[in-house]
Amino acid sequence: MAEPVIRRKTYALVYIAMLALTLATTLLAFLNMGPFNSVVALVIAVIQAALIAGVFMHALYESALVRIILTGSVLWFLILITLTMTDYLTRSH
Repeated sequence: MAEPVIRRKTYALVYIAMLALTLATTLLAFLNMGPFNSVVALVIAVIQAALIAGVFMHALYESALVRIILTGSVLWFLILITLTMTDYLTRSH
């Protein structure tokens, strides 16, 4: 199976985007946004994880079956997190 040919410019742009997102996470940590600090940090982390998986791990260039399996695993993870949080939030403290 032939490996995808990705230009160096793509890697450089993703690297710069990763640095910018890391800087944004660091700078936003100094702002007091109340409960939204965690939400913003998680959104940035998800974007970074998608960039890493898509470009550096070549998930964007895989077959449709691999992409379906990746999507299914992310959905399963979200289901597990949702069930865990539902259990945690409905217990009396």
